[in-house]
Amino acid sequence: MKSFLLLAVLFLVLPSFAFGEAPFLVTESAIPIDKESYRVDGEVRFDKASTQITTLSTSLRYGLINNLEIAATLPYLFANNDTGSRNQFGDVLLAAKVRFIKGREANPLSIGGSMQVKVPFEGQSSLTTGEADVGFFALATKEIAPYEAHLNLGYTFIGNPPGADLPDRFNYALGLDYKEFRPNLSLMGELFGTANTSGPSHDEWSGALSAGRFVRPDFRVSGTLGIGLSDHAPDYILNLRGSYFF
Repeated sequence: MKSFLLLAVLFLVLPSFAFGEAPFLVTESAIPIDKESYRVDGEVRFDKASTQITTLSTSLRYGLINNLEIAATLPYLFANNDTGSRNQFGDVLLAAKVRFIKGREANPLSIGGSMQVKVPFEGQSSLTTGEADVGFFALATKEIAPYEAHLNLGYTFIGNPPGADLPDRFNYALGLDYKEFRPNLSLMGELFGTANTSGPSHDEWSGALSAGRFVRPDFRVSGTLGIGLSDHAPDYILNLRGSYFF
């Protein structure tokens, strides 16, 4: 029973997918990274709610061909609440992003889509369902220098572990990136959330402010503070990330 309660709390606290176009937490750009380019991210994230969750993760993105990017993330989770504590590897997150329409000078709007899959890594436990989730997302990015605006809309099919019936989820994200706030420094703001497609309402809405700075041409550090805007969202989120481009 305690394991199921912790699993239910994690389902409410954690976003369905952890991908976000750094320094954003959740929001994705419709613009993939360049062909044959890599980006490696190392991240520490702290979610404070009735269950306190610390996530250490590493991710890799690769520009496979023009307008197509693939990515993978492996998290390690530490969770604590009134029922106890546990730590283990989380599920592997895989993603592919394609840009269908490239923004032009006359109309700087890029349209893309992504497919994201959560693959079980250690099987069912109090921290993971042991089942795969699959999400499909529509992405839009408008570039008006020095700003970029992003809109994401998605639907996630949630895998049900034995004895549980978890509803699918709608996903929403809206982000604004001020890319030239200072030399090598950008500021970001975003709103993001999820909602059940059926059953009890457990809508989650959060807002976040981020700052990212290139400390050298191929390495960026970023930090984020997020605040829950609904009853089922985390009280707050802290995130630190380093990104290496090559």
